[in-house]
Amino acid sequence: MPRALTDLAHVADLVWPAHCAGCGRPGRVCCRPCTRAVRAGVLTALADGTPVRGCAAHDGPARQLLLAVKERHRAEVRPVLADALAAQLGELVPTGPVRLVPVPTRRASRRSRGGDLVADLAARAARHLRADGRDAGVDRCLHLVRAVRDQTDLDAAGRRANVHGAFALRGGPPTGPCVVLDDVVTTTATAAEAVRALRAGGVRVDGVLTVTVA
Repeated sequence: MPRALTDLAHVADLVWPAHCAGCGRPGRVCCRPCTRAVRAGVLTALADGTPVRGCAAHDGPARQLLLAVKERHRAEVRPVLADALAAQLGELVPTGPVRLVPVPTRRASRRSRGGDLVADLAARAARHLRADGRDAGVDRCLHLVRAVRDQTDLDAAGRRANVHGAFALRGGPPTGPCVVLDDVVTTTATAAEAVRALRAGGVRVDGVLTVTVA
């Protein structure tokens, strides 16, 4: 979200009390039950066994919180999601240095969301980890090398075909363990393509981190 709109949202919140983006309960941006819901944790894996760690399943309050950020431009919810991601990263890679590699975002998505949401969540989560003394950073080394479609209406096979070969590593590969970060994992097609592209460039990928898993 552009800075002016973010500032306007903060001013509006002073006039009209906040309501929870997860359940609509008045009083705060994310109530305690919804905060717990988005930090419940869910573990799955890609077809090759690469672990995928989500903050929560893509339903209920967690889904609503993510949609509030993606579709309703509630930028004040981003810190809630970033904190949840930081907590789950500790489950995926418990100790040592780690680099978050955000999945590349289509230009149309960046326009509609006022910027690169996935990269922003990665930066926020890394800052949270550093505040706790962890050596964490963000490496935006993955790039789109061809056009891809919006995947909302595509089935699993369509999503795999849509992103096949779409990502590539640019610049020097990050050193040490890396974790691919996305906002939601559904069929795993995008996450798998990101992992493939990184490993093809010699990058060590320890897993995939996401807000929700469908």
